Amino acid sequence: DKMASAVLVTDSEELAQAVSAELERQIPLLAREEIARRLCDFFDECDIFPARILVIGLGNPNLTPDSVGTKSATRVKPTLHISEYEPKIFDELECSEIAVFTPTVPAISGMESITSVRAVCEQILPDVVIAIDSIMTRSKERLGSTFQISSTGLFPGGVGNLSSPITRATVGSPVISIGVPTVIDCRSICNSFHEDEAYFISPREIDEITDNAAFVIGGAINQAFGLDI
Repeated sequence: DKMASAVLVTDSEELAQAVSAELERQIPLLAREEIARRLCDFFDECDIFPARILVIGLGNPNLTPDSVGTKSATRVKPTLHISEYEPKIFDELECSEIAVFTPTVPAISGMESITSVRAVCEQILPDVVIAIDSIMTRSKERLGSTFQISSTGLFPGGVGNLSSPITRATVGSPVISIGVPTVIDCRSICNSFHEDEAYFISPREIDEITDNAAFVIGGAINQAFGLDI
C-alpha cells in the first residue's frame, strides 16, 4: 500500500513542524503493521501454515537502489537455530521457525540466485519462502512509495538481465514476493529516448527510501511471524 503523507495547517510554525515530524515517524510504523497484516492475509488465502519460513534478501548490497532485499533481510530476526538447539526456549517464544539467506548477485557470488536458494530450500524444507527485492517501475508516483506483494514468485536478476525465477516450481515451496520500486525507466518520463535505449534512474533520497523499506519489511515479518522485540 502507498505510504501516506500529511499536510498540517496551524498558526504555530513550530507546532506544525513538531507534529509533521511525528507524523513522518509514525508512517513507517503504520506501514509495517499493514504489511504484516497483508502477509497474514496472503498466507490464509494461499492455505499456507508458516511453521518454517525462509526469508530471501535478493539484490546487490553494494548498489543502493538494489539493496532493499539485503537490507530487509538484516532486519529479520532468525529463529530456526533456537528451535534446533533450544527447543524448550523456542516453544515459549510462540513464533515461526525463521531462516534468513542473502544470495547476493552473480557478480559477487558467481552463481544465479536460484542455484543457492534451491539448495537451501532442499536442506531446510521451508513451508514458504518470502523473497524480497528491489523492482523497477514506469510510474513516478510509485517510485519509493509502494510495496508490491505477490504469491506468484519473483524474477530476480536486475534490469535487462533474465535470470531463472524463484517460484514454487523452481524451489519446491510456495513463494511470496515483496518488491519495492527503486528505479524508473527514463522512457516513461522523458520522450527524448528511443525505444531501444534503456536508462534507469533512482531518486536522490534513495538511501532513505531503501532504509525505510527495510525497516517496514523486516519489521513486518518479525511482527507477523517472528520476534517483534
